[in-house]
Amino acid sequence: MRDMTEDLVGLVPPPEEPDPAGGGLPESVVLPEDYLHFLSVYGVGTFDMFLHVMAPEHDNEYLSVRERTASFWSVLARMLEPNPTVEPLRGMLGAGAFDPVAPLADSLRAAASVAVWGSTDNGDLCLWVVPDDGEDGFVLVIGSRFEDWYEYGVSITEFLHRILTGGIRCPAFPEDFPSTGEIPPSRDLTAIEELFSTRHSFLTGDQYIRVMDAWPAPWKTIQEEREKRTGVE
Repeated sequence: MRDMTEDLVGLVPPPEEPDPAGGGLPESVVLPEDYLHFLSVYGVGTFDMFLHVMAPEHDNEYLSVRERTASFWSVLARMLEPNPTVEPLRGMLGAGAFDPVAPLADSLRAAASVAVWGSTDNGDLCLWVVPDDGEDGFVLVIGSRFEDWYEYGVSITEFLHRILTGGIRCPAFPEDFPSTGEIPPSRDLTAIEELFSTRHSFLTGDQYIRVMDAWPAPWKTIQEEREKRTGVE
């Protein structure tokens, strides 16, 4: 597996002061060396205001590999619980007709290690899966509704690089990701423009919050337009 951390540095400047990404994991959860190298350079943060990269441990549970992996297994288990509404039909149509995530669950339960290392604003999850048969690990992207998933036989850093450069187009991600390099609309452009000096961005948690605070909320925009029209009238 290729470590493409340095290639990412040439594409997306890392933060001058990365958010720390420390902590350990249970022995049953494995994260590859290239990902740990990436964290030592970039820390925890977000690519192009959409793809969030976690740390093995973090005070924020949504940025913790440990917490998000445990939560993932809990959600998967709930989705596989018997549904009284469809149980009478299960025998006629087959279990798979009402358990679309069953094949996914079966394959992941058979794996040697499963770790959730990334997520998106849409609720998609990025996993690192190590098969039980000794083969190389791979990146698995699961759509937000668990109805679709996509396997990529590359390292985490190669996945990130190829996603940003267009070498991989994941159907789970929207067409406007990765970004086009344009600065997002903002009420205060000067407050955030230095964060978008290159085609792609990687923001720390504090930087991400700065952008979100400067971003015009839809309801606020509607309210401002109404006030303008009222003033004219």
